[in-house]
Amino acid sequence: MAHIQTDIAGINKMLPLVFNATDAITGASEIVPVGLIGPVGVGKTQYFKGPFREAYAEHVGLASDQIGFIQERVANRDSAEIAGVALPSKDANGDIITQFTKPPLITKIEQTGREYGIILFDELLQAGTDVQKVLADVLDPAERTLAGWAIPDGWVVCFTGNRTSDKSGASRMLSHLLNRGPVFELGFNVRGWAGWAEENGVNPIGIDCALAFADEGFFVTEVPTEDGPFPTPRSYVRALQHLTVYTDSPEFDGVTIPSYVETLIAASIGARSAGMLTRHIAMADQVPTADEILADPTGANVPDATGYQLLAANRAINSAHDADTGEAALAYVVRLRPDLQVSLGSKLLRTSARNGW
Repeated sequence: MAHIQTDIAGINKMLPLVFNATDAITGASEIVPVGLIGPVGVGKTQYFKGPFREAYAEHVGLASDQIGFIQERVANRDSAEIAGVALPSKDANGDIITQFTKPPLITKIEQTGREYGIILFDELLQAGTDVQKVLADVLDPAERTLAGWAIPDGWVVCFTGNRTSDKSGASRMLSHLLNRGPVFELGFNVRGWAGWAEENGVNPIGIDCALAFADEGFFVTEVPTEDGPFPTPRSYVRALQHLTVYTDSPEFDGVTIPSYVETLIAASIGARSAGMLTRHIAMADQVPTADEILADPTGANVPDATGYQLLAANRAINSAHDADTGEAALAYVVRLRPDLQVSLGSKLLRTSARNGW
């Protein structure tokens, strides 16, 4: 089933229209559910935890951490767990009747003590049809109830899911649920991801590589036909954590990634993209050598690309062996972009202290 495609920037522009909608008959506020469908690992859940939550907080005039957030992973649940359990009991006349327990979701909302919040049904399309049916009234702006229990007015209902083509066990969303609020297919934009990655401390070498090979399909947005790991934003960030550990070590010469490190990276993102990454780093002949930097720290070339600046500085830091060479490395570091000055300067100071320079 094809969904309306957009990206994060497009969704953010639409949110004021979503949050300010009113019922045409009663004039009351009508907060419709919002769904994100898309490839695996593109940050659908994180979007609701971050930018969406911040936008809703701004709409109601609160700080983001004052907005309640409940994430319900419904893919591994059955309908009885969500709606409440039926228990036999006796009425006033002593007759046996069936009563249902309060749904756990309602209890969780009450326990937050928040007037405003977000309910995220994660991986809804991986859930069975019985679960989707139980949640039908929750997703209906005119009903907003679960097993007869009302969802508080200030709580927004959202959901995520993968496409049926993603080999993730997702099924088509029931048609009557699709009719209850906007459902978007989240497209992936490399530059948008790069902005997020820079803000969240992802390895700059990896960011540069993803941008450099964007037109060559560094990331995979369609699940490959063959089995094995493939590069998504999520798996790539995990792989870069391993790369950072190696490039921060004295073993890294600024250019060469040994085969065992490439194999470790490939286990997360596949051999093709891991090869792109190691080739990108190997192109560091555009970066001054450690000897060039330590001999003339104020005159050695500072590359334009952030990743190459990082390569150059790591070369110098890993080659520093006394107070004089450490001071030279620091003189070069302070010529780099500000965020690298902080992180690499701290690294160099720790090295100096450890070696008693």
